[in-house]
Amino acid sequence: MGEKTAVRTREKWVDDVKVIACILVVLGHFFQSMTKANILPENDLYEWFNTTIYYFHVPLFFICSGYLYQKYSKVNSLDSWLKNMAKKTLMLGVPYATFTIATLVLKKLFSGSINGRAGGFIDTLIFKPAAPYWYLYALFFIFLVTPTFNSVRVTVVGMIVALVAKTLILTGGGYSVYAVSTVFSNEIWFVFGMSICVFNVNLKGKKVQGKICGLLFMILSVGVYKAKISDSVVSFAMGLLACVAVILMVTGVERRLGKDMDFLAKYTMPIFLMHTLFAAPMRSVLLKLGIGSSVIHVVLGLGISFAGPIIAAWIMKKTKWLEFFLYPNKFVKIRN
Repeated sequence: MGEKTAVRTREKWVDDVKVIACILVVLGHFFQSMTKANILPENDLYEWFNTTIYYFHVPLFFICSGYLYQKYSKVNSLDSWLKNMAKKTLMLGVPYATFTIATLVLKKLFSGSINGRAGGFIDTLIFKPAAPYWYLYALFFIFLVTPTFNSVRVTVVGMIVALVAKTLILTGGGYSVYAVSTVFSNEIWFVFGMSICVFNVNLKGKKVQGKICGLLFMILSVGVYKAKISDSVVSFAMGLLACVAVILMVTGVERRLGKDMDFLAKYTMPIFLMHTLFAAPMRSVLLKLGIGSSVIHVVLGLGISFAGPIIAAWIMKKTKWLEFFLYPNKFVKIRN
């Protein structure tokens, strides 16, 4: 991957959006596991929340990745593609394999209180990635097939291709190969992020528009849930509306999103990768101790879901060689 001449700097709105998406991912997995363990009831509030966040929390990650990829990379030749894929194989492959295996081991050890049963190691790693690591799996294959755009015309073509792929999924196209179906389904979000960069979309100063979109989304989400609408086209439209709302609202107030968001932004990756590795054992220990209080489970479970990965990442950074499993690209440099 050839780097552009511009020096890469932190994109605060991207960091803040990823923090929000990460928090929602943690909440989604946590409450799913709590209901499956019969600690919390599967009531309407839970069902609505779980359904609603899945419209947009992972698409937000893809949008941010696409934006950064387009802004700071140049992949439009065989040589640059080969270098880019070598980097992505390292950057995504190491944490994907490491934490997928750790999760599978954990599911074997705590099968009674884990959200979902463990599959085979090879089958899970190669063909059926586990949550939440399927995102890294999907992102790798998206990088595999997506060059950076060097003009508005090429961007439009890229958007059309991504829309066609999404349409095939939305209209019930059956793809038995997971790597293919996940690219077809999520390429549109990645290209949407790339397009924000290419078209140099001015996201700031649109807080009101963001609030309107957010309010509309909340109203529609309740209506869709009450009407029990599970149509994939509706889900995509809802996700698009929610993503626009979150991005516009975040960019509208990013100056007010201070040190807490900046702190969490440093640990988005560790929290994403390790939250289930801490929450599940905590729940198992509490149950073995005979503690069934939902309040205690929620407070301690959510607390360890965030604090655990942050502390672990801090220790891994101090140890150096352990940090390789989080950020292998910091230790293995691939020439541009």
